[in-house]
This record gives sequence, structure tokens and C-alpha cells, in this order.
Amino acid sequence: MSAVDADSGAENPRLTRAAVVAAAIELADADGFGAVTMRKIADRLGVGTMSLYRHVSDKDALLRAMSNEIGVRFPYPPAGDANWRQRALIAAEVDWGLYQRHPWVLLAFASPRTSMGPQSLNCLDWLVEAFLELKITTAEATEMALTLWNHIAGTVLSTVAERLLLDRADDEEEGQSGLMHLLAGNPEEAPPPHLAELVGTGNPQLHDPRYLLNQGVEALCDGFEARADRLR
Repeated sequence: MSAVDADSGAENPRLTRAAVVAAAIELADADGFGAVTMRKIADRLGVGTMSLYRHVSDKDALLRAMSNEIGVRFPYPPAGDANWRQRALIAAEVDWGLYQRHPWVLLAFASPRTSMGPQSLNCLDWLVEAFLELKITTAEATEMALTLWNHIAGTVLSTVAERLLLDRADDEEEGQSGLMHLLAGNPEEAPPPHLAELVGTGNPQLHDPRYLLNQGVEALCDGFEARADRLR
């Protein structure tokens, strides 16, 4: 089918909502979400642009569908025998993999217009169930789950920021931060007084996002447990 045929009203039986969403995800993964346009999706699928609107109403609807599909591809596993703390670490591991593979989803999940689709709500429910083991209310468990997600997203952001800022998919070598220069012993300026002790110490843990991710989850869980004890 030619693009003219598609735009004239003839329906391509191979064109489905799932195919449109999959093509959009491939474009976003390859070139960043800014590269995702209806024209490029249509070209990728070999159809006319207007035919896409039979399946997605606009770009916001497309982004909601894309982010939900990514969530479906990265589900939280059955809980099994994992306790609430272990499930928090499992969520961090799953989400880390999701964001590293599809960094543009970080922005989609941050926007009220395109976040909390059906799959996100399923994952939120999974975490709330875990935190309910602390004998707290559903609202309190939901606060804990959202706080955990915010920590995960914030930690991941440091690893994908350049790809998002430059709207590119390649993972070229990134420059060093001011903290890394300080730890290496060559601070760009005289260090602030409480950081002077760190100059030249190396300490790779302080700029290892995976280490900071897990340490942060453990610290949050310690705080959640202490708070739950106070609330009971």
C-alpha cells in the first residue's frame, strides 16, 4: 500500500495500534523521543500519516501508549517469598533496567499527562502490597512506594542525562563532574570546607550510581520501617 492509498482512506490490515506503538518505541530508542513524529512513524511502517490517527488520537496519547507498553515489557515479578524490603530492591533493579534501555520513559513517567497508565498502576499496587506488610494504611504505603520511585528516577537520571539533553540514543563517554575532579585530587576550585577531607581520596562509591541506588533504597527502607513503628 502506498502512502497515498493510506491517506485516501484505505485501511492497511497490517496497521494496528500495537504496530504504531512499536514503531514509535523503536524511533525513540534510536534517536530520542524528540525524533518521534507521526510522519517518521508512517514512513517506518510504509503507510500514510493520516492513517495513524485511526489508532492514536495525538502525540500525548501515543506517548501514554508507548510508556505503558514499556511497563508491560518490564513487569515486576511475582512476589514469591520476597519480603517488603526485598521487593523494594527488586523494583529498583527492574526500573534500572527499564530506564537504561529506554531513557526517554523517565520523562514520560515524570509528566502528569503521560504517567500512571494501567501498567504503572499495576506496579504501584505491587509495591503498595509489599509496604502493607509494615501494618500501615494504604495511603501511607502509597507514599512510600512513590518516594521509592522518586529515588530510583533521580539516581538513574545522572546516568542518562546527557542522552536526554542531547536527544540521542548513543552512550558516548561523559565528562567528569566537579565531585569526581575533587575526589581525583584536582578540584576545579578550592573545595568547600566540609568536602576538603575528600580531596584525592578516590572513593569510587561516591560516584557509582548503582551503589548509590541500592544504598538509597536501604536507607529509605530503614526510614520506612522506623516510621511505621511510630505510626503503629
